[in-house]
Amino acid sequence: MKKNSNVSVKDATYELLETSIFKNVARRTNKNFAQKLAMWMVRYILIISSMHESLKINLETILLNLHGEKFKKMVHITEKTFHTAKEDSEDYNMYI
Repeated sequence: MKKNSNVSVKDATYELLETSIFKNVARRTNKNFAQKLAMWMVRYILIISSMHESLKINLETILLNLHGEKFKKMVHITEKTFHTAKEDSEDYNMYI
């Protein structure tokens, strides 16, 4: 990553695409999908970090404000999924 504090959305997206998780997403879906997902993730991160900086509220509150009850459902589903994935990885030494 660049040393200065200003990173373009394009550069941040490229860096995200170079991570192993996004390389895996591209392999499992396709390159175009991974690029669009990375772009949206960067935008989402910028919006959330801006809300935290300007409103001085914590991440969970921001997510609850943005997503409401759907946030609670997403947390429940992902916690359940990751708990199951952790158990599977202990058995098979794999990750999602």
